[in-house]
Amino acid sequence: MCSDIRAEQATRGAQRALFSRFLLTLFACFLLIVTVMALVLTYQLDYQERKLLESYGQEYQRILTFESEAKFEHVVVSNPNRLIENAVSVLKMTPTGQLEWISGAEPAALPDAPSAYLLPDRLWYHLFSDAPYLTLELSGKPARYWLVMDGGPRRSQLVRQGSWLIVALAVMVAVMSLVVWQLLSRTLLPLHNLARSVDQISSGSLDAMLDTDLPPPEAKGQFGQLSRSVQQVLNRLKDAVRGMDNTVDAIAHDVRTPLSRILLTTEAALSEDNGKQQSEQSQQKLVAALSDCAESAQKASQMLTTLMRIHDEQVGRYPCQLASVNLASVLADVAAWYEEVAEEAGLSLNTSALQPVMLHSDAKRLTQIAVNLLDNSLKYSQPGGDITLLCGEEDGWVWFSVCDQGIGIAKAHHALIFRRLYRVEASRHQPGYGLGLPFVAAMVKTLQGQIDLVSSPGKGSRFTVRLPKKTEGGAISPTQERNPD
Repeated sequence: MCSDIRAEQATRGAQRALFSRFLLTLFACFLLIVTVMALVLTYQLDYQERKLLESYGQEYQRILTFESEAKFEHVVVSNPNRLIENAVSVLKMTPTGQLEWISGAEPAALPDAPSAYLLPDRLWYHLFSDAPYLTLELSGKPARYWLVMDGGPRRSQLVRQGSWLIVALAVMVAVMSLVVWQLLSRTLLPLHNLARSVDQISSGSLDAMLDTDLPPPEAKGQFGQLSRSVQQVLNRLKDAVRGMDNTVDAIAHDVRTPLSRILLTTEAALSEDNGKQQSEQSQQKLVAALSDCAESAQKASQMLTTLMRIHDEQVGRYPCQLASVNLASVLADVAAWYEEVAEEAGLSLNTSALQPVMLHSDAKRLTQIAVNLLDNSLKYSQPGGDITLLCGEEDGWVWFSVCDQGIGIAKAHHALIFRRLYRVEASRHQPGYGLGLPFVAAMVKTLQGQIDLVSSPGKGSRFTVRLPKKTEGGAISPTQERNPD
């Protein structure tokens, strides 16, 4: 198939191919039905002729045997109608061997002697031969009589019936073909529209794709679901492209600041007296400049490293190392790491409500999630506030929460804070790059869970992570399962 065939052409071609296969199948069935019906009708007609001629033969032979030839000739001459209706002739063989017509239908011109068409010797398909005759010999005293049945009229009637059957079946085939074509057209119409929209999107620029929406699905069945699925894929693709654009813009903006500081500081240091005998003050300035450069470079490196880790998490570069984990123990360990930091900031860490909860998951990712959430709470909480860690089970899910009494987040920003490099205006006075929560969201998705936020300005925030009790897939860790504390 040519690689430049468009999607709508492909769907139209698929419709024609389906219809052609249907017509071929229908035509084959039509031929089969006509052939079977012709064979059945022919066999049935041959059977009826045989039975009828045998019936006449038994009746007339009885008269010839128990009465007389005169009585027999009187019977057939006086009642010829039924013989005529069934195309049966009664012939008498003269002493000279000639056949003399007595009664019934007009005698047929037999190509051969009557003995060539005896009833036991004829097969059913001989009805369509050049001489479709049946004969039966009657023995008189001493005359000989022949019953001759001409199958021509019945054969003509059978052909007429077969012709009407073929016409009826042909009309039925035509009607079915029309109905199936309309049904295919209506059924595949959503697919054609979807393919046309895909062609329009694929033939335009990337910006045109971002500004173009697929038409709403017109069907409620499988094709409607297909259209909705393609729309979801396209929307995710648009979000990914927009996210890449935003990320690139944000990286360009945020990396430019430390790099500019490095450049300016380096130029300032180089503009100083570079002679062999530098003053102590000049040396101190140079050391300070180099320290500033190192700090700015470290910030840029940290930001790029975090972005790479988020990307690796989203593409699943590193599979989960699954093991049995005590969630309360993980949270308690993370809280212990931050006790001194919380004490210096005048904050209180509360882990008294933690209860042993077991799940099958990745301990390293759980630890990293808890570290990022707790670090955020410490960063944006006011002295004197409390930070509480909770965990539990609910409806087959395991959850844990990090609650603080910090500055809070407006509802309009709840979804945005999980985007890379997005920072709420009120949080810009704190160091950071807007990558912690996106990293958390990526890890939670890897663990097949979800993260929720309840927050309002000035009232603190509560981040809740819900995870399945058993994460599917990933690499199984050899770590032995631990019992709850």
